[in-house]
Amino acid sequence: MEIFSIFNPVLTLYYGLVVKIKFYWYSRKKRKRKKIASIFLKEKLSNKGMKDKTIDKIIENYLKFGETIFDRKLIQGALSLDRKLIPKPLTSKK
Repeated sequence: MEIFSIFNPVLTLYYGLVVKIKFYWYSRKKRKRKKIASIFLKEKLSNKGMKDKTIDKIIENYLKFGETIFDRKLIQGALSLDRKLIPKPLTSKK
């Protein structure tokens, strides 16, 4: 196992890079979903004759609630590593 100790820093950097890329992808996707939801809600609520300040407050509260309730599953999916990246346990045949 001493031979593979030189690869540990390389593997650490590789896994760190993968997690960083996935987090960047997740953050970008989250911003895009927020923008789409706010545009849709603004369009729907402006037809009701409400004030802009009230509409902005409703949208802000809706997005906060959605982030709290629905984001846990997306975060786990975004930060989970691929099965190919997780090393298999060594099995010895006797």
